[in-house]
Amino acid sequence: MMGSTLLAMASAACGQGLRTDGGSNVRAFGAKGDGVTDDAAAIQRAIDTVAKAGGGVVTIDPGVYLLRYRPSDDGDGGSGLTLRSGVTLAGTDRDRCILKLADAQLGPGSYARIIASQGELARAGLRGFSIDGSRQAQGQFRDEFGGAAVLLGWKGRCIDVTVENMAVRDAVGQGIMLQGTTGNLSRNLRIANNLVERTSFIGIQCSQFDGIEIVGNRLNNCRDNAIDVYGDDTEGHSTVATSHRAMIADNIIRGSSIGVFLETVADCIATRNVITDCRTAGVRVNRIHGEPRNLTISRNKISGTPIGVAMGGDTGGVMIRDNDIRGFDKAGIELSYNVSRVTATGNRFVPKTAQVPIVLGRPTILGSKPEEQLAHIDIHDNRVPRRHDPAKLFVNGYRRTVEVAVGGFTRE
Repeated sequence: MMGSTLLAMASAACGQGLRTDGGSNVRAFGAKGDGVTDDAAAIQRAIDTVAKAGGGVVTIDPGVYLLRYRPSDDGDGGSGLTLRSGVTLAGTDRDRCILKLADAQLGPGSYARIIASQGELARAGLRGFSIDGSRQAQGQFRDEFGGAAVLLGWKGRCIDVTVENMAVRDAVGQGIMLQGTTGNLSRNLRIANNLVERTSFIGIQCSQFDGIEIVGNRLNNCRDNAIDVYGDDTEGHSTVATSHRAMIADNIIRGSSIGVFLETVADCIATRNVITDCRTAGVRVNRIHGEPRNLTISRNKISGTPIGVAMGGDTGGVMIRDNDIRGFDKAGIELSYNVSRVTATGNRFVPKTAQVPIVLGRPTILGSKPEEQLAHIDIHDNRVPRRHDPAKLFVNGYRRTVEVAVGGFTRE
């Protein structure tokens, strides 16, 4: 029921966010697309003109459109372009319509975005073109984590915003980031069918939202997490998660730190994702202040990661079911710090060796005051290799447990 609601919501958002009426071609405003001329001002004129006329599509024809940073409209750092409400920036050919950041655009502590927004951004979108962040050409600043190729909603929020069929490569910072604020959540967002690779930080990140669909994306070799959703109240320290309703489905992820990172969020589903060769874990649930709640991790294929699913912190309910988790060398499921209300069933675990724990209970500090604990853990009816070491089905380092039941493994 929740999945159907999210899909319907996201489809509606797509229809509202990607405007197809009116609009102009960037070349009509002086953009050259020759890879030499700074086209930022010309493309911005096209965006602003269409926005003032009530909205529509700004079209990018094939070419390489060089962008240099200027002081950002929101007063923080620099940006190449500012997307406006009611405007969709759309390429006619994703692989041949390229916005390219010029060399040497970053300095110490730069907070720079190739495409930014100002205040609330509504009924807007990006689709069908490539962004080349020229990461290696930023010299000593190529590994910075501030800023992004696309960062929308900074100091505001996004309403009915879609980013689809984009290719984002070699960004300094995030690849695609949509934001709201704790008291002003972003709503009805869709990030779909994009390619994001070789970012210096996170591939796709969304924070402070109510309703987002992240589907059908391919993410390769992001330096940090591939997909990261976040909902903590960092100022008020509320125990209630501030981000709700995310559908993260059918993404293909390879070679990042963590494939899907669910941090202090509620009512979210991560399903049918294919996650390969990540350096830390396939999926991680983490708590800061707000309680992760009503999370479902299901039908994912996770292989070649040290940990299949990692849990850190008390939760209001996490279901891990029907996943295929293979090739891990640390744990199929790791429970760390205080962990509560986790159910895992119907999963298939195939570790690298028979000595690798299927379920690992690993407190961060033994003898802490209060003592870290596992509580309300139910792991049953999962499949493991026939010859797996019985002593490695559940390796528990916690001294304190409350209603913990791990067993009923089927050997095959």
